[in-house]
Amino acid sequence: MRHTLSLLLPSILFFFQACNKKDAIPADEFNMTFKKDGLTEALTPYYCSIQPNGTMPSKTDFMLVARSKDNKITFGITIQVDGNFTPGIYTTEINSGIYPVIADYFINQGEPTERDFTIDNAPGKPNGLFTVTITSIEDNLVKGTFSCNYLYDRNFNESIVITDGIFVAKKH
Repeated sequence: MRHTLSLLLPSILFFFQACNKKDAIPADEFNMTFKKDGLTEALTPYYCSIQPNGTMPSKTDFMLVARSKDNKITFGITIQVDGNFTPGIYTTEINSGIYPVIADYFINQGEPTERDFTIDNAPGKPNGLFTVTITSIEDNLVKGTFSCNYLYDRNFNESIVITDGIFVAKKH
């Protein structure tokens, strides 16, 4: 499942990266902040959805994608659950090979210098762990928090740590 979600998330991110800019969400209403390696970053959520999975109707997918103002950073979180998606805590399942939570932090997405830090198990480190807490789901608004022990870029054998994440996103 992790492999399927890992392949799906970049495709969806590329699709929404090409969306018309007139649909942009005002940064003062919807936001995402977190610490990356101890330094605060702020992104603007531009896509958030909760919908039945297209190939497995018994599952529901949550997707949140945010980007920096200069479009050099794209951060996506995908969660897949059995049944309905409700407020609660969602996390990777350590040592199970099951990844209901996938996170990707892209630098320069789609460029030759692209970097993709994702939930993975880096050599010599404990298994990657990413946790998302959905605190509220309203008609058109989703709020939550997130953190991880690290996200790993396998191509460069480097990792980043994301902590103290919080978001308020418009649900499409």
